Amino acid sequence: MFLKKNLWGLFFFFIWGTVFSQSKQLERLDVAFIDYAFADVEAENMSVQGNHYNNYSGTLNVNSEYSILLDSLTSKEKKSENFVLNILNINSKYSDYAPSFCQEKLVFSSSRDVNRVSKSFDAFSNQPFLDLYTASKEADKQRIKKLKGKINSKFHESSPVFTADGKTVYFTRNNYSNKKSKTNTEGSVLLKIYQAKYKEEKWVNIKELPFCSDEYSVAHPTLSPDGRYLYFASDMPGSLGKSDLYFVRIYKDGSFGTPQNLGNQINTDGRETFPYVSDKGKLFFASDGHLGFGGLDIFVAMPDEGGETEIYNLGEPINSPEDDFTFIINEENKIGYFASNREGGKGDDDIYGFRQLISFKDYHGRKPNIIRKLERIIETKSTENSSIIVSN
Repeated sequence: MFLKKNLWGLFFFFIWGTVFSQSKQLERLDVAFIDYAFADVEAENMSVQGNHYNNYSGTLNVNSEYSILLDSLTSKEKKSENFVLNILNINSKYSDYAPSFCQEKLVFSSSRDVNRVSKSFDAFSNQPFLDLYTASKEADKQRIKKLKGKINSKFHESSPVFTADGKTVYFTRNNYSNKKSKTNTEGSVLLKIYQAKYKEEKWVNIKELPFCSDEYSVAHPTLSPDGRYLYFASDMPGSLGKSDLYFVRIYKDGSFGTPQNLGNQINTDGRETFPYVSDKGKLFFASDGHLGFGGLDIFVAMPDEGGETEIYNLGEPINSPEDDFTFIINEENKIGYFASNREGGKGDDDIYGFRQLISFKDYHGRKPNIIRKLERIIETKSTENSSIIVSN
């Protein structure tokens, strides 16, 4: 990440020194979440296990739009036992991460600040603030464009997720609305999830979600396959660790239910963040609280034969000793993307593509071969609004 594995750990946005919730009561993993996220989709897969998993060959639908998109973005490939890792040509010398599928395009967050006369800089990272960009199948430097409309502001935007019809997006932004930023009682600018609508080829009607607060951060949304549930990360009261994963029901009228913590089978006293629910209903997320290779690792939560939720590290080459995060995958096409600040990249954070060669079912029954876990001292600091520099 652009914070380069510093003491801030996970939330890239917490440059203003969010004080994370600690020493909270544990909650069991919500039964409704298990029933929805795993039982409905995973049971369907298991019911055809003989036809689906046992015949898994790792073959790719090379004619799919997902494959064409990945090929158009790839400059180099590296093959491992489990994945083909794709080095992408869309990365810049700045921070590029948080990929998202949207209507046969890849949307991502970047601090490249392309073609701006008036530039805003984050004083902590000394980089332009993050905006949302799109890359098409024919992507080259000229094919990478900012999302149109009012979705990008002078502060950070990142981690978008789109509804299946491409007409609604949920995304993370600093607490900034109506051209004004807001702080908590300690003077820190935190994070909120916002919603935008696509009308007349641009993003409009920006509004924050009702369960956000000026006093804690709510960030990094993802949607269930049917769009009925929104998952996110937060340090709201009741969190087990420095950030936890939550979910909330989205009703047909567009209103929201009450956020619920995913419980101590998922959340730890560390950081769980950047959730993603695949088209097959699997929950992926980044964590430095579960056993990993170092920094943030990417994990998948799957039920075992007894119905208990097990957490599996995706292993190399997806994970590394550095920070690995913002994982997405289309399991039907076995193609996905993630971001990492590992050595050998072009910038602070880089986006990598991959093709899956083995089924996630093969992660059942085996724990990752990990010999160490980095322990890091976390400092919480408070940086006032004066750290935000805007230059014309």
